[in-house]
Amino acid sequence: MNKVHAANVKPTPTEFLTGPDVQARYRKSHVTIWRWQNDAKLGFPQPIQINRMNYWRLSELEAWEAAQAEKAA
Repeated sequence: MNKVHAANVKPTPTEFLTGPDVQARYRKSHVTIWRWQNDAKLGFPQPIQINRMNYWRLSELEAWEAAQAEKAA
């Protein structure tokens, strides 16, 4: 009888981007990214802070990009 143990099941990896990665992705300064995340109307994804460093989920950034494309269309 084969039992699958929870320890053997790996979750799907979630890719995270650092602040410099996000800046490079959008070709914007850290100040612009800061403004975007503090503008409630824009709806830019909020970072996760780990040891005082900001990380963004790639999936949330991609969803935000898709929403921006829909608004422009």
